[in-house]
Amino acid sequence: MPPILSTCLLLTHHTPTHLAKAISKPPSLSILRTLVSSTTCRSALAPTFSSTGNTDQIVSKLGLNRISTLLVTGKPNRPFPPEFQVELDQFLSGAVSAVGLVTSCVSSGDWAGLEGLVDKDCIISLQASMDTMDNVQKELVVVNPGDIFASFVSNPENCDSGNNLHLVTFSLPSLEKIRDLLVREKQKVKDSIAAVKDKEQTKDTVAGLIGEFSSTDLRALFQANEIVIGNYRFIRDCPDSQWTITEVSQINSLQAWSTICKLRWKGRLSIATRGGYNFYTILRYDYMTDCISLLMAIYLVQMMAGLLTAPPS
Repeated sequence: MPPILSTCLLLTHHTPTHLAKAISKPPSLSILRTLVSSTTCRSALAPTFSSTGNTDQIVSKLGLNRISTLLVTGKPNRPFPPEFQVELDQFLSGAVSAVGLVTSCVSSGDWAGLEGLVDKDCIISLQASMDTMDNVQKELVVVNPGDIFASFVSNPENCDSGNNLHLVTFSLPSLEKIRDLLVREKQKVKDSIAAVKDKEQTKDTVAGLIGEFSSTDLRALFQANEIVIGNYRFIRDCPDSQWTITEVSQINSLQAWSTICKLRWKGRLSIATRGGYNFYTILRYDYMTDCISLLMAIYLVQMMAGLLTAPPS
């Protein structure tokens, strides 16, 4: 197994041109409609595949352990013990960058670019998977790191002392473009208000900007894309050796989740994106609300049961 990626996963070299273009500056408002029409419903076609040959083993949910950790700490994972020699936040940042590089090479068929980065058996399996896809599906294999809104290690309890980490990512195609455009539009409103001194004119200016902002296709762009879940296994022989990616898997949320589950995740992401909040903060509050609702339901059921079984007075 050839070693790859420094332990801290700093990918400051070898960034393909097509990957650089994918994460370049966001489009202007004037071309947003063109962007929407070109990407509408395309991510719904994102293929499901696994280099292991078994898509049933793809991790597509947080699970009770990650949810409980999120409720307590605000993140899906606790820091690893010092003896693991893995600084989790640094690993996740570097691993997400590695995912962008690897998926870009897989999509374009740049198999030579994966040598030294991905295990040879994994490359062979990915080649076979890509041979079954059309051009649109191949394009949707690329995961832009800026579109990833959640990432976590799914196996902290069974990770060979930090040497075998299974990364799970949740991403929404075009999310980075949506975020950047929202920031630019909000700044445009602030600048316009600051430039107007008359109150009545200010009201007219704000009303016009809000009307223009609401008439854009931001919502259409958000709704046109579906969440994609990625699984990637990073292995190293010891803390002093380099990381190798030995498994690459992807599943479309349309296949992995029920309709209600999909709508809830997109709803959470929409709130976080529009409000500029940390996604994990919104997710944590949502799970807290679920817990409170469940406890109240249990209490009401017990109270009703007590009333029904109480002897008549």
